[in-house]
Amino acid sequence: MQSKLFAAALLAASVSAQAAPVIADSATFTGDVITFNEFDGLTVGSSLDLGNGVTLTTTASAVAGQYAQDLGDNGLWSSIGNANRDGNFLASTFTSNRGEIGFSFANPVSSVGAFVNQYQFSGSTANSLLVVAYDVHGYVLESFRVTIDTDAFGYDEGKFLGFQRATADIYGFGFVDGSVVIDNVVTSAVPEPATWGLMLAGLGVAGFVARRRRA
Repeated sequence: MQSKLFAAALLAASVSAQAAPVIADSATFTGDVITFNEFDGLTVGSSLDLGNGVTLTTTASAVAGQYAQDLGDNGLWSSIGNANRDGNFLASTFTSNRGEIGFSFANPVSSVGAFVNQYQFSGSTANSLLVVAYDVHGYVLESFRVTIDTDAFGYDEGKFLGFQRATADIYGFGFVDGSVVIDNVVTSAVPEPATWGLMLAGLGVAGFVARRRRA
């Protein structure tokens, strides 16, 4: 029984340390920031090298360096920005061909997120985005679905969406199902202090169970 408890504690510690989807009003961690200010309305049909081992990948056309986008009932994004994003941004072309907009990393990261908003149809809050993190083989590590609802008369509003994990095992990050605007993509290659805290707490539980077993 004690060995089963020990195994369960290890599993719980591992799960708590690994799974950490992020949905916040602003960036919850720091790291390298990818902006799109150096682009000026560049249409991307499949991929674009963003530098530092990061590649923009899109199954439908996207615009890097967009400066204004009507988001329907979610307001408007502009090149003015705010504390969460600034200048030009990345946008899907807002056509019927939705697809996925994502980022591939030559070197894996432990944390990734971006400030995002979506087109919201008039009177509807049901449309949603699927946010996905991929491993080195292209399989899904984690995913979650979210609906962003902002002021219809607001500017540059949205949510910071992403993932924080205990190890640097994220090789891809994407947004599926919808017309989106994206800016200030933040990546971090090492676990954040809060994540280390989860790991240490998990190890503490495992150690407690082990001591009880010896006793």
